[in-house]
This record gives sequence, structure tokens and C-alpha cells, in this order.
Amino acid sequence: MSEDTVFEFESSRTRTEIAAYLRALAGEFDGDGPVTFRDGEYVAAVTPPETAGFDVEVEREREDGANELQIELEIEWEEGEETSAERLEEPPEPDVGIEFASESDDRPEPSQGRFEVYEDRAGQWRWRLVHRNGNIIADGGEGYASKRNAIRGLRSVQHNAPGAGIEELD
Repeated sequence: MSEDTVFEFESSRTRTEIAAYLRALAGEFDGDGPVTFRDGEYVAAVTPPETAGFDVEVEREREDGANELQIELEIEWEEGEETSAERLEEPPEPDVGIEFASESDDRPEPSQGRFEVYEDRAGQWRWRLVHRNGNIIADGGEGYASKRNAIRGLRSVQHNAPGAGIEELD
């Protein structure tokens, strides 16, 4: 069995940056087109099938008396006529895909806002998108009977703002 690495990127990231990346990846994967990866130098496009194998593994490795923990997410499928993976010279559009910045770059925060989920005075659950300066950028415009439904409502908006986190207010 031989392997051909089409794209690889590794660096140290904050939890917030990792979460923003995973949300962006989910947004790309949720569409029906290719998933595009960029790192400033290389661009790779992967076209996954409708159904693929998905494996989640948490490992503890012991080496020289020290423990290292890893979370591995693996999505796997047979390459065929309707699936592909290729390195591209130029991305299909300048802003398409998930881009990684090098550790030496000044990285902006993954998002300038955060989602808040809260219960209003009438006992309804609501969501709003708040800029880091405290201004409310957007809200759901309606109350939800359950917190779960409020989160479902904001998830459809979050798809268009992949870097925004969720903060629960008491």
C-alpha cells in the first residue's frame, strides 16, 4: 500500500482557533462541492462522496515517561469517478476553502463576534450575535420553546459565520 499526501498542515493553535477551523471544515463538508484546503502556498481540493467512513479516536501515547494525548478524526472513502483529491495551482475562487496561516503570521481572531444563547423574561430561548465591542450584530428575531431549538436556529446562521463561538448566558 502506498500513500500520496495531497495536503498537510501542522502547527500549534488555541482551542478557539481549532474550533473555528472545525466549524469551517463542517461548513465546507456540508455543501455538495469540493472541500478546499489552503495554506498560503498550496491549495488542495477534495471531493468527498455523499457517504464516507468516519472514525474518532482518542489516544494516549507514552514515551520516555511522558504522556501525550491525541484526538484523531478520520474521514475515509474509496476514490472513484465522483470523488477526487488534487493539488491545485490556483484555487477556484480567491476566498474559497479553509486557509491556514503560519505560526509566524499575525493571525486575527477567528471571529470578531460570538453567539449568545439566553432565556428571556417570558421564558423563551433566544440567540444573538454580539461583536467583540458589545454591539449586537444580529439576533434570531423570535423566541424558541427550548434551548435546543434556539441553538438549532443559530446553527443555520453560524454556517455563514464559521469563526463565531457560542457562549451560554445565565
